[in-house]
Amino acid sequence: MSPLAAVVADIKSYKASLDDQTTWQASLVKAIGFEVAQHARNRLALALVVFFIPVWLGIVRAIIPSDTVEYHSRVVRGPLPVNANELAMVSGAINAVTLIIGFMMFAAVRRSSAFDQRLVLAGHSRACLLVAKLAGLVLVAAVVAGYAGFVMTLYWDPLQPGLMTLSLFTSGLTYGGLGIVLGLALSTELAGMFVIIMVSLVDVMVQNPIINPADTQAVVRFLPTYGSMQAGAAAGFTSRGALGYASLGLVWLTAFGLIGLAAFNRRTRDHARHAPSAEPSATVTLTTRADGSLVVTSMVGPVVVCTQLAQCPSGCEAPVVPPPARARRTRKTATS
Repeated sequence: MSPLAAVVADIKSYKASLDDQTTWQASLVKAIGFEVAQHARNRLALALVVFFIPVWLGIVRAIIPSDTVEYHSRVVRGPLPVNANELAMVSGAINAVTLIIGFMMFAAVRRSSAFDQRLVLAGHSRACLLVAKLAGLVLVAAVVAGYAGFVMTLYWDPLQPGLMTLSLFTSGLTYGGLGIVLGLALSTELAGMFVIIMVSLVDVMVQNPIINPADTQAVVRFLPTYGSMQAGAAAGFTSRGALGYASLGLVWLTAFGLIGLAAFNRRTRDHARHAPSAEPSATVTLTTRADGSLVVTSMVGPVVVCTQLAQCPSGCEAPVVPPPARARRTRKTATS
């Protein structure tokens, strides 16, 4: 048996051993498997990853001129002369990664909404399911960011390709968290896709010095991909580290995760109206024998028959029975 076949066999045996387990670890592994399968079935998103990223970067490479512009970098604490074409590729890669990952997470959460509620009603932990979604987000962001970083090196050589990939990864985490929140909060897919596209376009465009040449960045600092853009520019044109700016995406992910946890608890709540349990009541059946006596049969609970009103317990009132009407006899007169 080859090493790869042995690994596959071990994975299958481990998965089979978890089928009958109900522990938190087993539930987490199963939920992560559900998330991975959900993303693997999203063929449109996979096609966007494979084809849209290189095509989009190629268009940016061909359209944007190679003029020198000044980028207001917080890493170097001053204006940084950069190539406009290469800086546009950094912002274009961040834009593509955020759109694709936000779309993938939004679609996955929307499509698994009913399934997640059934899992919660079946006994799975809400925290376990949400951790599984975050694990799927990390996996998707790592794959998409790694591929985008590799494609970028085909067009130009960033000075720090590892930091460039990290900036793409954190920007994907940020918009993946946004996609989870929108998938739980919005009622239609069109609204979610519109919000993701518009937020990503505005977020990335206003940080490009070609569009926003102003020196003030008081508002820009609060944008979701501000840290990723700062780290990406530093990775492409300097040799300085910018891990602090790259990690700002984790702050946004934490904020979106807390909002998503509250929305997920509300979405998976049991909304069925449970009526208060009423006190058990007796079901009594009366049958008449041939001799005229009554047979009392109780299906639920005992039956107390009051034969003498003087001995009846308090609160037991004798029913008022009207006296039977006497039959009138008609006298027939004989006729001669």
